[in-house]
Formats: sequence, C-alpha cells, structure tokens
Amino acid sequence: MNGSRILACFLFLVWATWCYAFAGYWSSSGSAWVPDIGLVLALSVMARAEVGDAPILALLATLARASFSPEPPIVLLAGFAAIVFLAITARSAVELTGPLWRTIAALVLVLVFNAWLAFARAVRDPSADVVHVGVLSAALPVAISSALLAFAAGPLFAHLPGLKPMRRRPW
Repeated sequence: MNGSRILACFLFLVWATWCYAFAGYWSSSGSAWVPDIGLVLALSVMARAEVGDAPILALLATLARASFSPEPPIVLLAGFAAIVFLAITARSAVELTGPLWRTIAALVLVLVFNAWLAFARAVRDPSADVVHVGVLSAALPVAISSALLAFAAGPLFAHLPGLKPMRRRPW
C-alpha cells in the first residue's frame, strides 16, 4: 500500500467519523428520519473501490461508528463486513454508481444492517423484545432517508477530498 492510499484510508476514517458524529447529533433530537450517513459514505466509496479495499473499508467504518454507537465493535465489524460483501456481490450484477441502483442498494443494505444489529441485541439480551416487526418499521425511516441521501449525494460522497486513490474502478 503506497502513501497516497494510506492517506486516503485515513481520510475515509475522518470523513466517516464526521458522518457518524453528525448523525448522532441529529438523532439526539429524537427524529426517526436521520439517515445512516456513514453507511451511505461507505457504500458510495465501495461502489468505486477495488475488491481488495473491502476489508479495509469495513474495518474503518467500524472504527468510525464504534466511536458513537452503543453496539459492541465486533457486532459492527461483522455487520459492515456483511454489507461490504453484499455490495461487492450487488455491483457484479448491477451498476451501483447509477442513481436507481444506488438508491435501491442503500435502502436494502441499511435495512439488512439494522436487522443484523437487532438480531445481535436479541442474542445478547434474550429477555428484550427486539426481534419483531417493530424493528423493521423502526428501521424503515432510517433506510428511506439513507436511500434518499444516497440518491442525492452518493456521487458527492465518493468524491470527497482525499478519497481519489480509493476510486480505482474504471466504471
């Protein structure tokens, strides 16, 4: 890994940390419609990155979110690894840089990520009633707002300053 790619990874971590800080600040008002900005950033970069960058992106997104999240880091790492794997699989079939597929992928992947977090909460605390239809309905506003953010700002996220060395795919 050369110096520019190391700097790009560091700057991705900085951008993702800021995204989660903003999301945490906005969600502190109690709104259910706060998008998962950091996950949208990770998906936007992953749509243009090399497959070899996937584990690095998952680890960096985990570090950024773990700073502002009550979930254990290992749960976040497993969730981000699954999301990045699903994004790689999806981009082999469809063009994730296009607006329609970017929006659909963000909607589905945010729902999957939230379902994973709810499942992990249920495993840690079986007495809590967290796995039911209410979890999906609670995650739906986050997924919809994340999909709208991916539609509107996905290309901007992928072109944030310092992330160019991660954008290596020709399409």
